[in-house]
Amino acid sequence: MSVILLLIIYLIFISLGLPDSLIGSSWPAISQSLNVSESAQGIISFVSAVCTVISSFSTGQILKKISEKWVVIGSIFLTCIGLVCLSFSSNFIFLVLSMIPLGFGGGAIDTTLNNYVALNYKAIHLNWLHAFWAIGASTSPLILSIFLSDINGWRSGALVLAAIQFSIFVIAFCSISLWKVVEKNNLNREEETNNLSFLKSFKIRGVAFALIAFFAYIALESIAGVWFSSMMVFGLKISEDLASSYTSMFYIGIMIGRLISGVVSLKISDKNMIRIGESILFIGTIILMMNFSIILMPIGLFIIGLGCGPIYPSIVHATPIRFTKKLSKDVMAIQTGCAYIANFTALPLFGVVAKSTSFLILPYVILAFFILLALCNELVLIKTKDKEKVLEILRK
Repeated sequence: MSVILLLIIYLIFISLGLPDSLIGSSWPAISQSLNVSESAQGIISFVSAVCTVISSFSTGQILKKISEKWVVIGSIFLTCIGLVCLSFSSNFIFLVLSMIPLGFGGGAIDTTLNNYVALNYKAIHLNWLHAFWAIGASTSPLILSIFLSDINGWRSGALVLAAIQFSIFVIAFCSISLWKVVEKNNLNREEETNNLSFLKSFKIRGVAFALIAFFAYIALESIAGVWFSSMMVFGLKISEDLASSYTSMFYIGIMIGRLISGVVSLKISDKNMIRIGESILFIGTIILMMNFSIILMPIGLFIIGLGCGPIYPSIVHATPIRFTKKLSKDVMAIQTGCAYIANFTALPLFGVVAKSTSFLILPYVILAFFILLALCNELVLIKTKDKEKVLEILRK
C-alpha cells in the first residue's frame, strides 16, 4: 500500500511543478493578450511568492488540526481553481487574483509532502521527488508551446494544465485509504503533535542557523540559474542563444545530481550527503572564478548544479533527525517559507547590484552564499546534537 501511495506522491510532485513555469513561459503572449506591460510579470511573481510564503509558514499550524492527506488534496484543488481562473482572466486584476489560490496551494503541498516523505520514506525518494518536480516544470512549457501560435492560446494551455491537475486531484482523493495505512506505522498522533505557536517555532534550538542555511542555498541556486545567462551576455558579450544553452547545463547538473544522490543516500547519511554536495559545489564555484573562459564557464555551472543536487533534498530529509519528529512539521513549514522568501529578495537584489556594478560578480556572490550555507549547516549539527535541549522549547 505504501508503495502505491509513494507513486501517487511522485505524481503529485509532477503536478507541483506544472504551474511553476506557466507564467514565465507564456508571459509574452499573456502580456499582449491583456495589453499590459512586459515588466508587469514582476507583480504576478511577487503576489504568487507572497501567498506561497504565507501558506508555507501557516502549514505547520494547520497540520496540527488537519491531517496531511486533506491538506494535500485541498491544496491540489486550489491549484486547479487557480489555473481555471487564470485561463478565464479578462484583465490584469483577475490575473493577479488567480495567483492567490495557485500560491496558497503550491506552498501547502510543498511543505506537507516534504515533511510527510521525510518522516515515512528513505532519503532516495526526496531526491527523486524533487527531480520529478523538474519534470513537471519542464513539461508545462512544452504543453503551452502547442497553443501559443495564437495570441490567446495560453488560455487553452492553462485549461489543459487545469485538466491534468484535476485528474491528479481525483487520483489523490481516491487514495485516502492508502494514507491511513502508512499513518499506522508512524508514531501516535498525540506524540507527533505539539502546541508550539508559529512565532515560538523560530526559537527552537538551532533553527535560526537552519533557516539561514536554507535561505543561502535557495539564493545561491536561484541566482546561478536565473542570472548566469545575463552574466554571459552582458558580462562576456556572447550570444543570447548560446548563453541560454549554457544555462541549461545547470539544471541538467541538478537533475543528474539528484538521481545519483538518491541511490547514494541509501548508504550515506544526510549530513554527509550535504557535505559531499557542498564540496562539489565549491569546486564548480572555483572553476567559475578561475578564468572567465567561454569553455570553462558552462563546465563550472554544470558542476555547481551537480553539487546543488543532493543539498536541498538532504536538508529536508534531515529535518526530523535534526529537530526530532515532534518538531519537524513546525521547522519544515518555516524552512520552506524562508526558501520562497529567498526567491523574491535575493534574486531581484542581485539584479539591481549587478546592473550598477558588473554581472561578473556572480561567481563571488555564489561563493559568499556557499560559505554561509556550509557554515550554518555545521552549526545546526552542533546545536541539535543534544535532542533534549532541542525539545526544551516544548516545556517553556
